[in-house]
Amino acid sequence: MNKKILIKISGELFKSDREALDSEKVLAVAEEIKKAKRDDYDIGIVFGAGNIYRGRNVKEQGLDMSLAHYTGMMATIVNALAFRNALSSLQINCRIVSKIGFPDVFGSSNPLDIQKYFQLGEVLIFAGGTGNPYVTTDTCAVVRALEMRADFILKGTGVRGVYDADPRKNPVAVKFKEMDYATFLSMKESTIFDKTAMVMAYENRLPIYIFKWDKGSLRKAIKLKAGGTLIK
Repeated sequence: MNKKILIKISGELFKSDREALDSEKVLAVAEEIKKAKRDDYDIGIVFGAGNIYRGRNVKEQGLDMSLAHYTGMMATIVNALAFRNALSSLQINCRIVSKIGFPDVFGSSNPLDIQKYFQLGEVLIFAGGTGNPYVTTDTCAVVRALEMRADFILKGTGVRGVYDADPRKNPVAVKFKEMDYATFLSMKESTIFDKTAMVMAYENRLPIYIFKWDKGSLRKAIKLKAGGTLIK
């Protein structure tokens, strides 16, 4: 039986200096998924949407946060549609699954149907968050990972893993190779993975590997050898 992995990808990877959703950037990410798929893993993907919209950024403006979160969820659908197009161009069987229904375009989010899609060899793109406001796409990643019975979550980011301080502000920050859930949850300043989502992962003993997304890094991350941080 194939191992199942949930890959959480920052929407920022789709962004360029020219546009929020750059087709060349999208295709580059799709090519990394194609390389990983060669190793016969069942793959689910959750995107952030920071390249298009960040709901949490509107709080200071006094806007309705529920609507802001729904806007962010819709932005993940835009990313998902673009990514499905890129995967299909590489001859990768794929399907978008979403709690927000577009039955003409999306597959069912029923966990039984999810397993059927994997049996068909499809890469699943989970879009639209959890369908509820006030939760992050990290929470969505954990929920979808549990639904698909994933062995672990991989989160590709702009830094190499979890540090004892922000490495972008502190050049002598120390990176952890491995840590337990409780240690991560005790870190006051770490924002690399949402702590509500981490509690859910802890309760379900779902390992999370955080690594820096670069060309070729995903296949290393699948083997937990991308120089990242394993939380378990």
